[in-house]
Amino acid sequence: MSQRKNYHTVRYGTRDGELQFGHIHKDNNESAVMLRSGHDFLHYISMDNTGTKGIRKNSTICRSSGPFKIEAGDECKITKDNQENQAGIEMDAVSGDIILRAPQGKIRIHAQDIELIADGHNGKTGYVKIQGNDKVILKSKSIDIRATETARFFSENKLDVIGNAIMNIYGGLVDMADGATSIKGSKTGPSSTEVNAKKLKT
Repeated sequence: MSQRKNYHTVRYGTRDGELQFGHIHKDNNESAVMLRSGHDFLHYISMDNTGTKGIRKNSTICRSSGPFKIEAGDECKITKDNQENQAGIEMDAVSGDIILRAPQGKIRIHAQDIELIADGHNGKTGYVKIQGNDKVILKSKSIDIRATETARFFSENKLDVIGNAIMNIYGGLVDMADGATSIKGSKTGPSSTEVNAKKLKT
């Protein structure tokens, strides 16, 4: 693409900051309106009007070399047990994803209550995925895991189930199999646990 030109560019500014209309970026995209600090070239807000649709065109870019902070909600109503609180900060992606990245740090969420809700449809969406390349830690006074259809715990190596005081296992039918069963087979025939274990392994 040839170098973009805009013959109607207007700039107002002082040594402390500037306001530009029709600014051309180094990557040849055009900003309809841009507000920039005069003390840091990377401190600006830009409303771009060119580029790929859904990525750059009609986008708003907030850039700063220092921290970016949002504080709001002083007048929002809070209720007992947080059941009917008003939203202090609300982010709504009309379409597309919301992505948070911290390649050199952590992402922390602090609140009195935290809810992760996946409202999917057609059996192909509606899942919550937590993945760690080393370890996933769940720690609480009480942990409840409930499934309306199936719940599975599978380990490629070792699986420990420990109850230091009491461990209860309840089931309408309880079926268990060990490694010897897979070699010699069960005296009463293959168990459902043995069959399911082979399916999980494959």
